[in-house]
Amino acid sequence: MLDSDGLERVADLESLKVEWRQFLDHISRKTQNFMATHLQSCELAACSPAGVLDIVCCRKFSYEELQQDAAVLQKEVSEFYALPLTLRILYDAEKDACTKEKTIFTLFQELSENNQVIRFLIKEFGVELVY
Repeated sequence: MLDSDGLERVADLESLKVEWRQFLDHISRKTQNFMATHLQSCELAACSPAGVLDIVCCRKFSYEELQQDAAVLQKEVSEFYALPLTLRILYDAEKDACTKEKTIFTLFQELSENNQVIRFLIKEFGVELVY
């Protein structure tokens, strides 16, 4: 990438990350609140020397919504950072599975498998979840 003086300017992922919160604030002020909300569940993962910026979403819904508005997001990111960045929006299914909210029943099952006291109560007294 070239800056205004024609000198090579490489986007550094760490410097982009430093300003990420400011970018989210910038987006939300520009009446793109839905986009800012979806971007909060994302993180900057990589930036190639060619200026390809990887944004990884850990929520499938956010990924799908951002994909639909990728052109608008691309424009906003390039303008904010003043760099000719090309976006690549990715979905991380593994992280999504880890961040899903657990139900009370799932929590009880995990406790019954991992907690000796709960296992004892279930075995000896037939304790079960009433919710």
